[in-house]
Amino acid sequence: MNLKYFKKKYEIPFIKSKLIIFILCLPLISCFNNESLEGDRQDLYQQEMDKYLVNDGQIIKLSSQKTITSIQQVDNGPTHLFEHSKFDSSLSKLWETTLKNRGNISAPVFSNNNIYILDGSANLYSFNLNGKKDWMISLSPSEEKKQKTHHSGGIAIDKNNLYVATGFGELFSINLAGSIKWKKRFDSPFRGAPIYNNDKIFIVNSGDIAIAINKKGETIWTLEGATRPTLLRKGVSPALKNNKLILPFSSGQLTVVRPNNGSEIWKTSFDQGNKGESYSVIGDFGGSPVIKSNVAFALSSSGQLLALNLKNGRKLWSVSIGSNSTPLINGGSLFLVSTKGKLVRIDENSGKVIWSRNISNSNISKNKFFGPTLAGNFLWITGTDKYLRKFDPSSGKEIFQFRLGSQAIYRPFAVHNKLFVVTKSGKIIAFN
Repeated sequence: MNLKYFKKKYEIPFIKSKLIIFILCLPLISCFNNESLEGDRQDLYQQEMDKYLVNDGQIIKLSSQKTITSIQQVDNGPTHLFEHSKFDSSLSKLWETTLKNRGNISAPVFSNNNIYILDGSANLYSFNLNGKKDWMISLSPSEEKKQKTHHSGGIAIDKNNLYVATGFGELFSINLAGSIKWKKRFDSPFRGAPIYNNDKIFIVNSGDIAIAINKKGETIWTLEGATRPTLLRKGVSPALKNNKLILPFSSGQLTVVRPNNGSEIWKTSFDQGNKGESYSVIGDFGGSPVIKSNVAFALSSSGQLLALNLKNGRKLWSVSIGSNSTPLINGGSLFLVSTKGKLVRIDENSGKVIWSRNISNSNISKNKFFGPTLAGNFLWITGTDKYLRKFDPSSGKEIFQFRLGSQAIYRPFAVHNKLFVVTKSGKIIAFN
């Protein structure tokens, strides 16, 4: 018998039948464990479907799951291209810990079985994966000690050092034991995290000055970008690949330079985008540029998503949409959470919107949502509505939701077969 004919005729019906049986058994399964969350048993689902998710006749092929042991830079590295994290449990809370100060907390990074995070008063922490605090040091200047909160920058890690940018305009090199090796002071605060590549640190401060520094703390070059005084973004970092460094500035200008010397290759500016989008408030989150192959995906402050040729800046396609998080790309699709409270799937190559789903039916205008994160064949989203949600990437349908009890401020982080959530109240919550 022809193998292709056999697979076409029998494989999909077989998968669908097993899926139907599985769904019908869900109510019976849930009766045996009253402590489990609503929804499917993810591990069984994964055994049946592996990388292929079937919903309403649609099939999406995701990349293979990987056991992620580190996220050493914001949004997963210089390219900001997220991986598909292994996650195969039914979601139960392991532990939670609370930082000394809340406020504008940085996104955490993960390395050497430790979690590193900066709170709203420039206190830097190291926790192990069981939630135990190893150490904490204050990076707040003496003259600023009385200031209760600031706009934190973020953290990047190499093998032996943390590179920490603060809202006081200081950049530190700190070893993994918590000892400061050097620090440099700049004129403007840092609101985004640095990136690290090839023994160099790259960052853009709130004065729209791009800075390149070597591991010794010596400034290699600086570049002044176009500025929009009314816009103070948080969490936007440069992106780098193929000897091209993308610098996002508050005006909506993208400048691509050579990382060794800062010489310009090309630059572009966004159109005004959606008139209904507002990004002029201090602390509004923006998404960092993402690089895949030779394409750069960038979200403007005005509510526009662009796909650009990395070599020359030529626009490949655009979509009028804003987001609070860096997009996720997998399975030939780009996924993002819009500022309008929707989970959106976009064709990676054409920019066509495949579907758009409301994340919540209540107080959409009052809430922000962050994500998605791809873990265990599903999309995970947090929000200021105090929920952690799980979605099917093929259809965008919600699988279940979990009440966090506090507002989230970043997408979930999937490391070591666990999910980590950071909240506005200064909590780190771990799930397996």
